[in-house]
Amino acid sequence: MQTERAPHKPQAAVHRNMAGRHAENIAFRRLSVCRADMHPGVYRLAIVCWAAFMAVFWITFFVSSSALFMVVVGTVYAAMFFGVPYVMSRMAPRPKSGFPSLNEFIQGRLDTFCGPIEAGEALLQVILVPLSLTIGGVAIGIIIHFARA
Repeated sequence: MQTERAPHKPQAAVHRNMAGRHAENIAFRRLSVCRADMHPGVYRLAIVCWAAFMAVFWITFFVSSSALFMVVVGTVYAAMFFGVPYVMSRMAPRPKSGFPSLNEFIQGRLDTFCGPIEAGEALLQVILVPLSLTIGGVAIGIIIHFARA
């Protein structure tokens, strides 16, 4: 009875072959780092964009008490929106390996549900909406300021 098995190799040759493949895999991983988690600096950038957006509203509507009340409500909502996930993330155990710098993170790749993408693209996807809203809020604030004058 014939089988599809490969002929028997000496055990030392098998270990040498596996060690060589392991070294190749490590070298390949260094060239194309694909991370599973987003860098905390990306989240900080997004929160800074939202804080700037709220600051524009505070500066723009500081003169009107009824509008300022709505800004206070929005600020409390934003504090809860960002505060609850922050508190929950602090309850989780910290990863043993530290994060690389933000520049090193951007040079690598990020594993997503749809497949790996460049980390810079992931950064752009996370901060694009808050950054655009901040820029639009600045434009609206300038328009309101000149309309009052």
